[in-house]
Amino acid sequence: MDLKVSLPVVRRETTAAEAGRLIADSGLVGLVIANRRGVPTAIVSAVDVLRLMLPGYLLDDVSLAAVFDEAAATELWDHISERTVGEMLDDEGVAVRKILSIESDATLVEIAARMVDARTQIALLHDSPPDAPMFVTLPAVISAVLATAGGAGTGAGDQ
Repeated sequence: MDLKVSLPVVRRETTAAEAGRLIADSGLVGLVIANRRGVPTAIVSAVDVLRLMLPGYLLDDVSLAAVFDEAAATELWDHISERTVGEMLDDEGVAVRKILSIESDATLVEIAARMVDARTQIALLHDSPPDAPMFVTLPAVISAVLATAGGAGTGAGDQ
């Protein structure tokens, strides 16, 4: 069972707009962030990227969100091309996780257990080439677990 995928890797300089576009276009659960040398070192969830896109005052008082209609909301998004992933990494409210490294010959059970233990959505395959890193994602692992479980729990009507 091949779980490996190629994912985009961003840097501190990547704008919130670019990060958001990567997530939206690819349906990503999070972003892989590289250090200055281009080596993947951390991940952040897609919800933290969305947090970066919202103005701080709105996060401080979520009830303010109700006063913005769709036309006025456009002004909220004007700043996203100026904010960077680096700002998100420096925000104490963001859960930046060190990237989990997994051997490419690890079993599905090992991958699943290590990802749960690390509470991560993305893991780096340790022996993938530095110029083309490969990853395992949580949705792929869950799909593989369900496939090997023989379709157990395929729907609410199975009871």
